[in-house]
Amino acid sequence: MPLAGSAALIFGMQGTALAAQTVNVPDGGGYGQWQADPSGSIPGDSIRACDTGSDGDYVRVDLDVNRNGSIDRTAWTKGHPAPSCSAWISGNLTEGTPVTIWVMRVDSGGTILLPEGKGNFTA
Repeated sequence: MPLAGSAALIFGMQGTALAAQTVNVPDGGGYGQWQADPSGSIPGDSIRACDTGSDGDYVRVDLDVNRNGSIDRTAWTKGHPAPSCSAWISGNLTEGTPVTIWVMRVDSGGTILLPEGKGNFTA
């Protein structure tokens, strides 16, 4: 039986969804995304490629960890009709690590179509 005059104290937290950073293919047709921190079902330190053009090309996103010129992860939409996005490709990185993502359209023969999009972020 509750005590007379008793009160309940409820603490709540308000969270903010952290949106992925988006880099567009400069001449259209798609985009790439970088997600530094987990948000809902999106893992942290992850990339994905999204193809928005029904042109026979696909979108590829390369991740360069530490900006040293070495590609450490790749996501692409090859084999999937537009519009579509790849799965998130992830792996834990140390907080504050500098990263670059390169976003490009690639034709059916594997040739990169210039120009490429570029974004510099941190993990």
